[in-house]
Amino acid sequence: MSSKSFLDVSLRVDWLFLAITLALMTCGICLVYSATASDEIAFYETLWFKQIIYFVGGCVLAAGIVFLKIDWLKRITVPLYAISLVLLLVVLFVAGDVVKGAGRWIDLGLFKLQPSEFAKISYLLTISYWLSRHPVSLFKIKTFVIPFLLFIVPFALVLKQPDLSTALVFIAVTYVGFFFAGLTFTDMFLLASPVLSVLLSHSQTTIFQVLWGMLICAVVFALVRRKLPKVLTVFFLLANILAGYASSMAWGMLEPHQQKRVNTFLDPMSDPMGDGYQVLQSMTAIGSGGLTGKGFGNGTQTNLAFLPEGHTDFIFSVLGEQFGFMGCLAVLALYVLFLWRASSACKLYSDPFITLVTMGACTIFLFHIIVNIAMTVGLMPVTGLPLPFLSYGGSFAVTCMVLVGGILCMRYQGGRQ
Repeated sequence: MSSKSFLDVSLRVDWLFLAITLALMTCGICLVYSATASDEIAFYETLWFKQIIYFVGGCVLAAGIVFLKIDWLKRITVPLYAISLVLLLVVLFVAGDVVKGAGRWIDLGLFKLQPSEFAKISYLLTISYWLSRHPVSLFKIKTFVIPFLLFIVPFALVLKQPDLSTALVFIAVTYVGFFFAGLTFTDMFLLASPVLSVLLSHSQTTIFQVLWGMLICAVVFALVRRKLPKVLTVFFLLANILAGYASSMAWGMLEPHQQKRVNTFLDPMSDPMGDGYQVLQSMTAIGSGGLTGKGFGNGTQTNLAFLPEGHTDFIFSVLGEQFGFMGCLAVLALYVLFLWRASSACKLYSDPFITLVTMGACTIFLFHIIVNIAMTVGLMPVTGLPLPFLSYGGSFAVTCMVLVGGILCMRYQGGRQ
């Protein structure tokens, strides 16, 4: 590479973004080490060493992606999307490796490939490419047909594994993509309103019923403001009303054990040794850390194996126990800085594809961060969504680095088109 080319790279690559990413990766490796350290096995067999290997491999991929031309990325979106669907079909019907009742991996010997992680990337590129060329509008329902078809196939295949938490990532990416493809805040509210109706009408308490009534009023106001066609106006009103009543009826149709799971989420102490065990141990670990924590490697909940899945789903609990509130605050600050720098490429160029890819990648990271942390403190049901850069996992670590490479590519290549 010539000195001029090297200077060009240096000016266009966001070095602060890379430094923040490196800091998060280092935190993750240290936390996985503290959660799984053992003198009984060789270092090259440990999870923390494997995590380093995954990150190194991901960094190599990310470095290569930076130099891919955006026009070339646009051309390979459809092939990548097709390959991801084939892999999802393979894991579902042919060679899925079942772990804890879910078939989500393909065992390749040296490592296990999780096709749903690859599908996130391919879907992000595909939906971004389509929406960048075909804006959407609530006044033209046909503009949603192709995006819906692109979404529903990978969503259904991932949901079938079953992996609800990962399937929800596809919804989040699509939802944010619609906003940057032409929908207004009012449109986004109307699209989300049926889901809000389900959540608010689930409880029979007076306060939730009042909130649901306020939501219906807000929907009516939004419909009047947007002046949508009568068919759409009736659709959104009926969708909210039916969603509300369906939620109440569905609760009575649930089996006793299913109702127990929901109640355990709302009150973990109702089943402290069963469904509520993970959340209670997680909150105990975080709470016991206090302001500054117990110190690196000194977490009793972690070391005595009271905290389940401490190196994966509940890595944030390990952080809270060992480094306390200040440690959690520092990591959250790194995440905020990471997302701020990641989204900065959108301000540099007017290309809608760059905006959609960049904000879609940020959405994937943000969704994982919010759901995982909320799960560890009992604000959301326990799911299998890992925490970016911190949780152990080969496919997810590589996915994070590929997304980082994609963000850097948008920034570097955006001015070279």
